[in-house]
Amino acid sequence: MKRDIRIDALRALAILLIMFAHTHPPQWLYELRDFDVILMTFILGASYRLSTERKKKPKSYLTYLKERFLRLIVPAWVFLSFFFLILFIYTFITGQTFPFHLKKILTSYSFIWGIGYIWIIRVFFIIAILSPVLYWLAKKTSRFLMQIGLIGIFLLLQKGLNTAIAGLSGTSRSIFEQYGAISFGYLLAALVGMWAIRQRKRENLLLFTCFLILFLFTANNQNLPSIEANKYPPTIYFLSYGLAGSLALFLLASNQSIKQLLQKIPGIHWLSQHSLELYYWHLFPIMYFNLFVANDPWLLRLTVVFPLAIILTILQTKFAPHLFQAKK
Repeated sequence: MKRDIRIDALRALAILLIMFAHTHPPQWLYELRDFDVILMTFILGASYRLSTERKKKPKSYLTYLKERFLRLIVPAWVFLSFFFLILFIYTFITGQTFPFHLKKILTSYSFIWGIGYIWIIRVFFIIAILSPVLYWLAKKTSRFLMQIGLIGIFLLLQKGLNTAIAGLSGTSRSIFEQYGAISFGYLLAALVGMWAIRQRKRENLLLFTCFLILFLFTANNQNLPSIEANKYPPTIYFLSYGLAGSLALFLLASNQSIKQLLQKIPGIHWLSQHSLELYYWHLFPIMYFNLFVANDPWLLRLTVVFPLAIILTILQTKFAPHLFQAKK
């Protein structure tokens, strides 16, 4: 099956930008790259539609769910177990105090904050659960005005979820916020990805223009607030920025000359194929800096995290290729 270079290139870019964000770059760069998770979920939607339409015989929903669970949830648990074991050994040898209490460890496995960073796997899995529904909606709303109407419904629902959080507290607030309000916002990105991959340039330009106008309107109306501050849970301001950015990059990657150039760049397919492994491995140096290094400069993180994550991923995929792959 021939791979779509646009999917590989944008997935590779998204994972690199997510890793970049964790190096704590200057604030203006941190804000500028804040479309990265939206882009990743946009690509999830696009790749789901491509893979679904290429299959001659569709899998049952339960079989599909099992595959997604084994692809996303089990490897995340494997990573967490490996991470906590390595951390325990390190603190035992160095005589330092283990930095996490039991509640933080358990909430990590439940994908509700915990040590942080793993929430993204929860979002990916929820999108996977609902992708068949999103795909059905994408096929039913091929016309621009229908898409705008559906986008409006999604954004209003998101605003309602965000407002409902204020009336909750404690554990119920955490669960509702994490599994509801935060995760729901990224469903729209997956839906737009499903539209974009099968639309002409004109339709995608119209969608891009609408999200750009919405972003500029909300930015002006709210006096240009921080994009990152609108991420948990995602607001209309954050979503419109992320989707405008994702569509702009998709349009750029769809240009024939750019596609030919991307085909010649080595490493794009590898970065895309091993994006999850890269994500897990880059967290080891990131967490080391977070826990044991005070006031480390950004450039130090940058020059350590990226090479180390790539080297560890190469070694792992060579000598333990199934480490983050559950048996089917």
